[in-house]
Amino acid sequence: MKVSSFFSLISLSLVVFAAGCSKNNVAETSGEVDFELQSRSDDHKWYYFSASGFNETALPQDAALISIQPWTESLRVCDANTSSDGKGYVLVNHLGALVFDESDVPNFIKDYQLFSDSTSSDLVFSNGDAFFTLSRNSFFNKSHEPVGALSRPYLVRISSESHMFYPVVNYGDLDISPDSEISGMFYDGDSFLASVKTETKDRIVFNYIQWNPVGKLSELPPQTKQGKVLVTESSEGAYRKANTPIEYTFAPDRLQSLLKSLPKNFSFAVVAKHAGGASPAYYLNGSPSDATSSNAVIADGWACAVFADGTTYFNGALDGRHILNNGKNIAFRLPKLPENYFYGDFCIAGDFLVVSWEEKDFFRTGRSGFLTVDMKKLFYPESRE
Repeated sequence: MKVSSFFSLISLSLVVFAAGCSKNNVAETSGEVDFELQSRSDDHKWYYFSASGFNETALPQDAALISIQPWTESLRVCDANTSSDGKGYVLVNHLGALVFDESDVPNFIKDYQLFSDSTSSDLVFSNGDAFFTLSRNSFFNKSHEPVGALSRPYLVRISSESHMFYPVVNYGDLDISPDSEISGMFYDGDSFLASVKTETKDRIVFNYIQWNPVGKLSELPPQTKQGKVLVTESSEGAYRKANTPIEYTFAPDRLQSLLKSLPKNFSFAVVAKHAGGASPAYYLNGSPSDATSSNAVIADGWACAVFADGTTYFNGALDGRHILNNGKNIAFRLPKLPENYFYGDFCIAGDFLVVSWEEKDFFRTGRSGFLTVDMKKLFYPESRE
């Protein structure tokens, strides 16, 4: 083990990618936006988060006031993706998970005890099941004692059928010391890479592990048990390679085709996910210092990207519907947000696009929620009921 500044740097860059930059000029730069949704119309609904769940609001700025907190401690969408069977999963920090299934009203799965004092992140899929991680940040979570209990859940499964959470891997299963915390993860669909952070009075030490489940993830027992997972030592280099942003020219062809109208000199970063897939890849075009953030999801029948200002690109067809625009890209803009509000992670379920929004002050978040857009009303008017 050694003291390392790498993790601090990569963590900051990933937070910036995930949360959104201050730039808000994607549409003006590309010049390829077909239309913009109005702030108030019948094709979308606004929701905001509260301690009890989520509530509808006329506009984001009309949501109930909430204190601005570090992103690890705030109620906010911390990840989202579409599953391989077409459901939409939205992970909400300190609250629970929203599961959308062909409706703009989600199933709300919550567990106060599980979520209340841990930061949730890293939504991934394995064999069709959805999982996420729980961790604590010693810098922001000043009220919390050290990890201590190694029975504390680390990897948790979301069951959309039973509307419950099932811990599958605990901190004690990973053979780390009681005063260590897993501060980052990357899952390639087979193995998990993890950064393990240990704080002492005078320094912070990182080491890196790789672990694999013994058997199917969803079938692991919830109790801490020797032999549930195989843990081997990894390296900073392996972790760096998995998490460092990649030059955009190496992005998948479908993503590059989706964003082909963007000028070559436009700087942007994109968190690229596959529907029902493992950890995302991070691609960077141009300078990281002024890159505008975006999120993209690639599914079998469609590809979609949403930028922080709401500029959205779509190609393909919604499940069970015909291909749009003769297979050409469609570009539109979500309703304009107030100053210091940004769009973030999203999913598509049935006819609905679900996009997170939040009020940001660098690493702190205020009001937050999500927007549901009825894409059937926008693109399939002949199907209106």
